[in-house]
Amino acid sequence: MSLPHAKDPGHPYAQTTNISFTFHTQPPTSTPFGYDYFLSLPSSYDADTTKQWPLVLFLHGAGESQRGPNESYATLRHGVPKIILCYDRLKDGKEPSVEIPLAARLRRKNPNKGRGRNDGDKSVVPVPAGVCEIVAEEFITVTPSLDMDNGYGWNAHTLSALLDELLPLLRADPSRVHVTGFSMGGYGTWALGLHSPDRFASLVPICGGGDSVLAKNIKHVPQWVHHGELDDIIPIGESVKMVSALERAQRGLDGVEKVRFTRWEGLAHDCWTEAYNQVELWRWMLEKRRPK
Repeated sequence: MSLPHAKDPGHPYAQTTNISFTFHTQPPTSTPFGYDYFLSLPSSYDADTTKQWPLVLFLHGAGESQRGPNESYATLRHGVPKIILCYDRLKDGKEPSVEIPLAARLRRKNPNKGRGRNDGDKSVVPVPAGVCEIVAEEFITVTPSLDMDNGYGWNAHTLSALLDELLPLLRADPSRVHVTGFSMGGYGTWALGLHSPDRFASLVPICGGGDSVLAKNIKHVPQWVHHGELDDIIPIGESVKMVSALERAQRGLDGVEKVRFTRWEGLAHDCWTEAYNQVELWRWMLEKRRPK
């Protein structure tokens, strides 16, 4: 079976020469709508036709959503797609950084600066070479681009349908499918984990939150939670509630990896730039397999 037909995103920001990075639309089969998404394949994907690769599904925040034609470039400004684009520049001998504009509707106002703060836009911060290489060369990556015209927030059913569609078409290891996201995507990471508690090898929610009453249902899934202590958009208490619930559910259990929680001192809402720039995080994800 072949991959879905790639389409033109309508902007130049996703162009690469050193790695396959394509743009597609999910057909709305069992769902009322489908997501546009970016797909990257490791540089040696075609060279080794027997290898199964880990896959990471990345969920962006509200400020990186589309609302209007050809606005998917906003999705590329942070997180996994930014790392893929920085890898492409690194292989061209350039600094691994990108400059991608905010969505036009934001009128140059950084949506992640904080309510009572004036934090700078960290989308231009370079990505360490080691992070670029491990993410681009060791993972298949899938980055849906949420269109606000379909409503706010990630739809777990639609995301699950996207994975159902893609996994049979890719040489992806079904026991090594990971989910990570920040802000709205941090909420989406936990929501998807709760929707499909036996599907994922790890969850990495950053500055998000979730349903702490149901957290016990994902106590067996390896999780590394991140939140900035100064976050005044989504207070750190949202992550604290989930971590506390997971710790209670994991208490006394053998063979279950205890939840990890990094509280970023001195950082506010955008702690994801620092979190994703840590090669240790990606090495940790590479080690994980879906619990049996």
